[in-house]
Amino acid sequence: MWSSGVNLRYSLHPTPLLSDPCDYAGGVLKQMVIREPETADAERIAVAHSIAAREAYGHYFPREWMLARNTPERRTEQWTEQLATYARGDSGWRIRIAEDGDKVLGFGIFGRPRDEDAPAPQELHRLYVLSEAYGTGLATRLLQALNPEPASSSFRSRSASASGDSARWRGSARLNRAYLWVMENNPRAIAFYRKHGYTPDGTLKRLENIGGHRILRMVQKGNH
Repeated sequence: MWSSGVNLRYSLHPTPLLSDPCDYAGGVLKQMVIREPETADAERIAVAHSIAAREAYGHYFPREWMLARNTPERRTEQWTEQLATYARGDSGWRIRIAEDGDKVLGFGIFGRPRDEDAPAPQELHRLYVLSEAYGTGLATRLLQALNPEPASSSFRSRSASASGDSARWRGSARLNRAYLWVMENNPRAIAFYRKHGYTPDGTLKRLENIGGHRILRMVQKGNH
């Protein structure tokens, strides 16, 4: 669903749609657990990531790229490495997954920016929800779990310290709280992020290795 980052160095953001989404929202979503992942979750998250990326981008990303970069095996390698880094406790990230039983239906990463010229001390790296959970409110619940309102000053401090940028963000953190990258031609995701206080700041990047598609940057203002 929502893909905030597209890395590859930016990473991108399943299963059949249910016939009655209302039943899904009223039943399964209430049983949904949102939690911090463990290293043993890598393969299950990777499967969800591969499906979500195919759903979101398979119709316009180059087929060769999808076959090479979006397999469950490749995603498992990525998540195994990422969760091992996260488990050390000094990554400056917050990672959450949403699951129903053994099935991962959504996940996200928030925290230390990847960009040298980041406009805020925190970045929403990824936010994905599988299509079967569209319209249930799961994306909002995940976003709130990743980036609580109001901003957690303790997490912001840990995130900045992990990257060695405490002094750098002392002033700008008052202006911009967080940012993300999203595909320019993904109006559904852009509308979702606007609803949650993110606005485009005019910065664009072209993904030359993914068909020349462009991503735009959205910034969330801080609390004054």
